Amino acid sequence: MGSSYWLAEVLLALAALLVANQYWYLARERSQSPALLVVAGCLALALAAFVGAYRYGVDPQVTELHRALSRLSGFLTFSSIGLALLWVYFAPAMGRQSRAPAYVALVLLTGSALGAMESGLIPAGSVSSLWSSIGLAGWLAVALLARLRGHRLSRGEALLLAAGPVLVIVASTIIGTGPSRLLGLARMNWFHLLLALGVMTLLWGRPLFEIADRKSHESK
Repeated sequence: MGSSYWLAEVLLALAALLVANQYWYLARERSQSPALLVVAGCLALALAAFVGAYRYGVDPQVTELHRALSRLSGFLTFSSIGLALLWVYFAPAMGRQSRAPAYVALVLLTGSALGAMESGLIPAGSVSSLWSSIGLAGWLAVALLARLRGHRLSRGEALLLAAGPVLVIVASTIIGTGPSRLLGLARMNWFHLLLALGVMTLLWGRPLFEIADRKSHESK
């Protein structure tokens, strides 16, 4: 059964790269630190997924590398996305002219996760889940605020953006990665497909960054 996992991993990696490419324009052309955080989170996820595809489809000897990259993605992907959305929603002008704040935020996110593991205050196996949960909560909060306030995103865009963390939570807590099947498809494949769909919903969050960018130029 494991030989079929590689395709879902490839799809997840491609979805993450698509979103990273869309946000890279904002990070590169407009020096948006929050957008760069989304790029970093998606690239971490894409790297782990591509190595997972190689593991399941070609060489199982990269299992430890895949696990290490998956842990790194667990620290960074959803925590950086959640931080980016909170950042651009509540403080869109901060970090406008430099990417340096994004690099500082990435170092702090990774360092805080490693510090939590080393300190023993949080069980090592729970750190990734905790950081991801905090990031997903921030992602969902921004989407719901945009929906309730009815500005910066259309209602449809806000609902689609809110569907992202919900899909990720369903994949992680309900579907899981067990070997059993659900509706004829391995749970592992459902897990990666739902993650891919969740990440893709970030495409509907771009107006948050584009509106913030326009306001910044108008204020000059």
